[in-house]
Amino acid sequence: MAVLITGGLGHVGSWVATLLARQGKKVIICDMAAPHVDRMGLDYLEEVRDNVHFEAVDVLDTHTLFETFLRYRDELEGVIHGVSVIAGPSFQTRPFKHLSINAMGTLNVYETCRLLGIDKVVNMSSGAVYGDAAGPQVETMPYKATDLYGATKISGELYGDQYTATYGMDIRQARLFFVYGPGKRPSHMHAVYQAMFGPLEGLRDVHPDNGRDQTTDWTHVEDTARGILALFDADSVPHRHYNISCGVPIAHQDIVDSVTELLGHDSGMRLGPGPFVVRGSPLDITRARTDLGFEPRFTDIREGLEDYHRWLKKNA
Repeated sequence: MAVLITGGLGHVGSWVATLLARQGKKVIICDMAAPHVDRMGLDYLEEVRDNVHFEAVDVLDTHTLFETFLRYRDELEGVIHGVSVIAGPSFQTRPFKHLSINAMGTLNVYETCRLLGIDKVVNMSSGAVYGDAAGPQVETMPYKATDLYGATKISGELYGDQYTATYGMDIRQARLFFVYGPGKRPSHMHAVYQAMFGPLEGLRDVHPDNGRDQTTDWTHVEDTARGILALFDADSVPHRHYNISCGVPIAHQDIVDSVTELLGHDSGMRLGPGPFVVRGSPLDITRARTDLGFEPRFTDIREGLEDYHRWLKKNA
């Protein structure tokens, strides 16, 4: 059997694809970056290339999306949808484009699966659906959008719930949170991420305007991918929505200090006052532990940072 992943060359998606391919499954990656995969430096994905097939597909191109899914339909056990513009300072600069990718792109995937009889879908949603509600945040809490990104994730979940209820599909929502780790270079990220994780890559003297006064739930990318696969692999689930994170809050300044301790020198990183984005923390992962047997490995941020540092040095 095969699994199709939209956004399979993204940070989380590439790890989901790698773990599936390591299981011996055929993986179809649908991603606009597919023609450039050889230049992306995803060494872990290179190790399983024999089990991976690439398709350059835009989730807003309904016809190409349908034709691609149709080509693989008879061998698919399901779809994992990961295409998304991430939350950050640039999201609101192109609101219609980003809202369309996140909301309409998700709806296109659901509708294509419905038409082709592909019932099983895991959607990569977000803890942003809780907005700024105080943590620990549990899946039974009401939706609260505090930014445009959060609104797109809420819409994707509502579409999925209604497709499940109306058409008998099996659409599951993995609520992810802040992710770090191998596969993403800090130099390619926003300034707050660079200030926290950038010294692991050799960056120095990054001074973002905000981010210091925030405690949130940072999850190693491999733990995030493992949680998504636990949700996908379950024969049946008693709920539609699952928090997937490490479940441990950590202050942004503590991450800066931990990186300094790991490297043994100060890299001149200074976070400005206030939060980066308005979010509560942490996500409560009791439901994922109970129903899926999910147990994150990197609950100590220092162990995750060491792993991230090893990858960055290896791929310098």
